[in-house]
Amino acid sequence: MKYWEKEYSDIDAKTFGEASKEVLDLIPMLSPGCNILDLGCGDGRNAIPLARAKFNVTALDISESGVKKLDILAKREGLSINTSIEDMTTYKFKEVYDLIISHGCLHFIERNKWKEIINNIKTHTNQNGFNVVAVFTNKIPIPSDLVGLCVGLFNEDELYNNYSDWDVVLKSSYTFKDKHANGAEHTHAINKLVAKKTV
Repeated sequence: MKYWEKEYSDIDAKTFGEASKEVLDLIPMLSPGCNILDLGCGDGRNAIPLARAKFNVTALDISESGVKKLDILAKREGLSINTSIEDMTTYKFKEVYDLIISHGCLHFIERNKWKEIINNIKTHTNQNGFNVVAVFTNKIPIPSDLVGLCVGLFNEDELYNNYSDWDVVLKSSYTFKDKHANGAEHTHAINKLVAKKTV
């Protein structure tokens, strides 16, 4: 079992930590009631604060337990989030969005597939809308317990090159240590991007 599936079973565990700062920083820049898509939402660390801010949030994940936990957490707060269990590699975009998030997921998908997903994300973003994407890179070796899972690691700066035609609001590259609620510890190299569609 993937370590996060076990953590999703604990309703009070923050499986992947708090909401991402770069997502929270966008809230004042978004119009009231705008449409947001969180691809690979997990248990909702980004979807929940966006729903609190009264945006229309759609949150998708391949993990049934992650989506179930998100539903429970949203219900606790009286929040309306449109959730669905979906595989990003086969998901058919149904509309365009003012913000699309894919945070910490694409490196789990084979390279030829995530390239197609990024193209779909960009295509289905409204003019002057934003994308927030964070991925692990191959700058350092993947942790031994994630070998076989991180099948689509990005090359360093490769994410940014995919957005060379957009206005880059944030570009951040660093290495960090991650400790999960179950005690697992990992070190990752990450590239983060916030980009605005101005073309």
